Amino acid sequence: MIERMKRLSHILPMYVTFKHLFKPPITIQYPEVVEELPPRYRARHRFVIENCMSCGACARACPNQTIRMKLVRVDEKKVKDRVIKKKIQHPEIYYGRCMFCGLCVEACPAKPKALVWSNKEMELAEYTREELFYPYWRLAGLSEPPEEDKQ
Repeated sequence: MIERMKRLSHILPMYVTFKHLFKPPITIQYPEVVEELPPRYRARHRFVIENCMSCGACARACPNQTIRMKLVRVDEKKVKDRVIKKKIQHPEIYYGRCMFCGLCVEACPAKPKALVWSNKEMELAEYTREELFYPYWRLAGLSEPPEEDKQ
């Protein structure tokens, strides 16, 4: 009885092998074939400069202190006999610490939101740590800071 079981013990593993042998491959050849990302995929943030209220809620909501607010400029507005100064601050993100939790996106009070997910990027790797730092203009998709903010 035991001898018979020993002789037949290789049949079950072979059954599993043959079952998967005729199925199509699961592996995707990544650089040539890019898989479509799900709509709620969390990639890098996208910053819409026009929607930002400079409130800093995104930086306060970040549990890792990944986001810091950078003073871009100070706008002065004269109302009657007073001069009102408003600090224009925009977020900068260091992706070396970001855990992509989404609390910063949820905390943004602007309608429509100034900080949103960009679900188009799949490759998040960089060569150096300095490249993981994204100033506000790089989050907005610009190649350099806007002219009015260069000072």
